[in-house]
Amino acid sequence: MKHSIVLPPEVRELDRALSLLEQAERLGFHSAMLGCGHHMDPLIVFALARERTERLLLTTNIMPTFTRHPLVMAMQARTTQAALGGRLRLGLGPGHASIIEGCFGLDFERLIRHTTEYFQILRGVFERGHSSFQGEIFRVDWEVDIESPKIPVLLASLGVQMCRTAGRHADGVLPWLAPPSYVRDTIIAELRASATAAQRPVPPVVMVMPCILSTNRDEVRAGVHEYLSLYPRLEAYAALLQRCGVPDADRALEDGWTDAMIDAVVPHGDPSALSQAMAAYADAGVDEMAFLPVGVGTDPQRSVERTWEVLAELIPSTA
Repeated sequence: MKHSIVLPPEVRELDRALSLLEQAERLGFHSAMLGCGHHMDPLIVFALARERTERLLLTTNIMPTFTRHPLVMAMQARTTQAALGGRLRLGLGPGHASIIEGCFGLDFERLIRHTTEYFQILRGVFERGHSSFQGEIFRVDWEVDIESPKIPVLLASLGVQMCRTAGRHADGVLPWLAPPSYVRDTIIAELRASATAAQRPVPPVVMVMPCILSTNRDEVRAGVHEYLSLYPRLEAYAALLQRCGVPDADRALEDGWTDAMIDAVVPHGDPSALSQAMAAYADAGVDEMAFLPVGVGTDPQRSVERTWEVLAELIPSTA
């Protein structure tokens, strides 16, 4: 299983982000990921990283499809890939209704049709430099004349229908907050069945999870409530936790995280505990593990730095 790292969401300074990418390469991680929330545009950051990194894969996690037209996404991604010489992986996902509708003021509907057509347009541009597509949602006819290596497209997938969509179209999947049993029994099972039916290779699973390097219960609880408080209150994740049989999941929408939910979902503890969590995901069939270290204690930044060091020490030696 490959080992990757997710940059902290609180990074706001460009030079800091580029320095972290340098560090990720120096520590030996397979890929570094940067999200697309309230902070910097990951595609721009990654394009600038061409001068600071040489081998590290750079993965967007994730670019919301509802907020960027597929042709615009294709132009941005191909430009970034041209800068990186083939080291970009484009992680996409539709996002969440509360954000797309409540914050961006856009309609959030017909997710599977939207995602399928989005992928078809990207494929046309990435493979032929042109897309002429007449769908139920998108109607395009445009050329994107940019020389760049191929761009793998990964899809954020948790529900059965999205996993099936990924099996038919994606080059990989990016689940988040899913316990190993759900990855094994639902995500991988649906991917395999869908990809086989489409006569495609089964897309690799790139598992993205938070982690906390601490055995102090109060620190773990505080870190989860500070950095992850939103997720149980989103319907998609509340439903996921219930499907997984996570304790107290029926209270997630109203109450958020409980200690029982934290213990069942969020890897935390000493280095051995984090290693065991990785092993559980590897046993479930995950191809790549990407941890997002959550800083805790009196010096959260040092906590994150120490977690990066510990995770790097867990990377298998290739010597």
